[in-house]
Amino acid sequence: MNLAGVYPVVPTPFDGSGAIDPEDIERLVGFLDARGVDGLVALGALGEGHKLTWEERGDVLRRFRASVPDRLGLVVGVRAPASDPAIALARQAQELGADALLVGPPTIQNDRAIAGYYRRVADAVSIPIIVHDFPSETRITLTAELLAEMLRTIERVSIVKLEDPPTGMKMERVWELAGREVEIFGAYGGLFALEELERGAAGIMTGFAYPELLVELYRRHRAGDLDAAARLFYDIVPLIRFEFQPGIGVHLRKEVLVRRGVFKTATVRHPGAVADATTVAQLFRMVDDLRSKGYELAP
Repeated sequence: MNLAGVYPVVPTPFDGSGAIDPEDIERLVGFLDARGVDGLVALGALGEGHKLTWEERGDVLRRFRASVPDRLGLVVGVRAPASDPAIALARQAQELGADALLVGPPTIQNDRAIAGYYRRVADAVSIPIIVHDFPSETRITLTAELLAEMLRTIERVSIVKLEDPPTGMKMERVWELAGREVEIFGAYGGLFALEELERGAAGIMTGFAYPELLVELYRRHRAGDLDAAARLFYDIVPLIRFEFQPGIGVHLRKEVLVRRGVFKTATVRHPGAVADATTVAQLFRMVDDLRSKGYELAP
């Protein structure tokens, strides 16, 4: 599977009681499709997958698979502290229709153990595996040397979602060791999306509640209009930065989706931080500023 383009990492919608909201899943997929994305990532770091039961996880994936059209890719996040539960999650995702898996590392800082974990998961499925390199979230460091080794030696491990700044320099090191044919997605909230695309990233795979802005950035860059891409990126970086705040980022993105008519509530499951009213108002002040500059950010 050749993944490229813009793949938003999506939040899981809950109703006011904290139950999964199936209508909002369907509405979310339609919203993203209408904004030109190439696929989406369900139950990634933004999706609160670790707060779902096994049965709920299956329900969420069935609903996404039923809603996502064939022209869009469905990537499913998988992460567990050890190989056996990761294999179970990976197999569940494949059986329920995932096109690829975004697999985070185990909770052990040992290169041999990490490589063995990815090899076992890869052997258990028949779909592509994207290595999730996000140490600020996983608390595990994946060196460029380890990433290159796994990309060279483990079948189905062929893509990296790289969120370990300085991202551009690490991308170059991985390509130096593993070859330029390796696909690396820029991510990390989109904070370095332009610079990552300039270096050769396959696309942008991150959470952002205004995905049409990332789609336009990607299209301008692919068309070779680098000046226009830069102007767009420099305009939207403040909003990207603010929405990506650690702890409250999930809630902020849900607040935006409520404002845009996609979600009914911005509920996050406990324990989950909730932004205060001042923070939310500051976010939408940035949105209003972009609108005043001519950006069409309609619901």
